[in-house]
Amino acid sequence: MKNADAYYLYDEAVILDNLRTLKQTFPGFRFFYSAKTNPNRHVLQTLLANGCGIDAASAGEVRLAEGFRVAKDDISYSAPGKTDEDLRYALPRCRVIADSIGELSRLDKIAGELGGGFEIGIRINPAFGMDAVAGGPSQFGIDYELLDSLPALQNVKITSIHTHIQSQNLGWETLARYYENVFALAENLKTRGFSIRIINFGSGCGIVYDKSCQTPLDMEALGDAVRKLTEKYAGTAETLIIEPGRYLVGKAGVFRTRIIDKKVSRGKTYLIASGGMNGFLRPAAANIAKLYGPVSRGAEPLISCETPCEISVLNSAETTEVVTVTGNLCSGFDVFARDIALPKAEVGDYLEFSNAGSYACTLSLREFAAQPKVKEFFRTVSGEVVE
Repeated sequence: MKNADAYYLYDEAVILDNLRTLKQTFPGFRFFYSAKTNPNRHVLQTLLANGCGIDAASAGEVRLAEGFRVAKDDISYSAPGKTDEDLRYALPRCRVIADSIGELSRLDKIAGELGGGFEIGIRINPAFGMDAVAGGPSQFGIDYELLDSLPALQNVKITSIHTHIQSQNLGWETLARYYENVFALAENLKTRGFSIRIINFGSGCGIVYDKSCQTPLDMEALGDAVRKLTEKYAGTAETLIIEPGRYLVGKAGVFRTRIIDKKVSRGKTYLIASGGMNGFLRPAAANIAKLYGPVSRGAEPLISCETPCEISVLNSAETTEVVTVTGNLCSGFDVFARDIALPKAEVGDYLEFSNAGSYACTLSLREFAAQPKVKEFFRTVSGEVVE
């Protein structure tokens, strides 16, 4: 790590601790890790070795899971806009979740070409929202009102439903109400002739990005609510799935980048670091959003709040100074933070950014300006650091 100007470091112990918390909160549930949040191979190996499946958002992620020898029933493939090529590849290798009526028809046709007999799921755009409001239009899923007009299917059988409305939620009561609405939706569909074996509730569990204005999700209260719901709806489905991504890995990662230059321009001090937007895009994206007004709500997964991470200087300085922290890209938008107080830093010091385990490396502008690729390291439970 000492020779890397910019790198991520993920901590296995934190990931496993978060997984234990989820297992306590959702007893009897399966966890399908959302690979898009952080597909680092060591992260994937850790979660797969501890009983997680894979939530794939592309045929490429199905291939990724297949490379780790993940069983077909442990891969769920849900995304809009799947091509025929995607469907033909994925259908024998995972549980495909149809995202539209048109896709459902294409899926049935392709399944016939492959011999038929496949079990699939459908993603539903429900009539309810996350915040006790009616559901709206969405690019994701089949509207609940259209479920009675699904085409006749000859080669596939719908045995699972999938819903997902909102990520990064910190209100346990909101989540509990959402889970109950999904249970009730499944019960309703069963009375209408659907054979539901699997309910995938999607994601929802959030993490604190900004301690000054966010309160951690009360997992104990959520767990009590979940246990009551599973008792109330016992027998509704054989398998219950949650798709955690950021909750598992968001706080398990940090991003570190070396200060390459320091300069003063008309009274303002700049720290210029390697690996700006091409290393960790999220804080820069939040700063761009603030230029156009207050960030009242996030634009997941790119923007969560105005202050998506804490920045610290890895030195022992006792004095502070107000600085603007930028990357080294040829772009005026490559700014991590403006006018913040940090311990006095010098060229060669490292800056460390928290909350960098989720939607971080994968979202960054890794091809912009042909900059060096940011490295990723993984600290195992034993303390060994591997690349």
